[in-house]
Amino acid sequence: MSGRSRLKIRLARALRHMTPAHAVRTRLAKKTIQNFADQVGMVYFGYADQHGDDHRLVRGHTVSYTHVDNHVCVGSVRGYDATMLIRNDVVQLQPPAIGKKPKQQRCHWLITTVDLHTKRTVPHIYIGLRQHDEVYKSSYSRLRPLEIGNLAAYTPQFLGKYTIYGKMTHALEIEWLISPQIASVITSHFNKISIEIERNTVYLYSENEQPNEVQLERILSNALWLAEAIDTAYGEAAN
Repeated sequence: MSGRSRLKIRLARALRHMTPAHAVRTRLAKKTIQNFADQVGMVYFGYADQHGDDHRLVRGHTVSYTHVDNHVCVGSVRGYDATMLIRNDVVQLQPPAIGKKPKQQRCHWLITTVDLHTKRTVPHIYIGLRQHDEVYKSSYSRLRPLEIGNLAAYTPQFLGKYTIYGKMTHALEIEWLISPQIASVITSHFNKISIEIERNTVYLYSENEQPNEVQLERILSNALWLAEAIDTAYGEAAN
């Protein structure tokens, strides 16, 4: 994306944020997220400047030069370091054909991250909802779709809903880690959530600008469950 395009995105965002409707939505989201953070023992910080040094930058495939992070919450939950925030950005999708003009799509991600305990290097994995493949393929990630089912069979529900991305050299380890049992829980409990594991941090993404308390609790609980499952797997492997 060119510097001119990034400037246009920032100007359009500034104009949207000046509207009364946006101000109301922002206040409601702040109240909901702040109350939830208080309940689970996290600290609400609000806006985070990606170019500042006050907070560790939340990375993952949604990181970009133009993203904006708001409603940032940080804390320790069930013994894990966790972060929750809402990230807004405009993503330039890949053109549908050569010579076609690429489209832009506004995205609002509710993101939850959990740092793993394991000291083993966990391979970079993205488990993405197929309906969001276009957005993921437009990110900086260089992972590729993997054909899974070499070690055990996965349900048609999981295979129809998700695509697993990774490096071919890590394919068997990824399939061992995201076993059919783990995949079944993801299918039944994660609803409209995509997953990334990068640099030993679990990332959960949900397209949601106005989450309610139930949705906040679900995404945090799911992130913690997956982190515990991964840590357990590597703990057993180490023994």
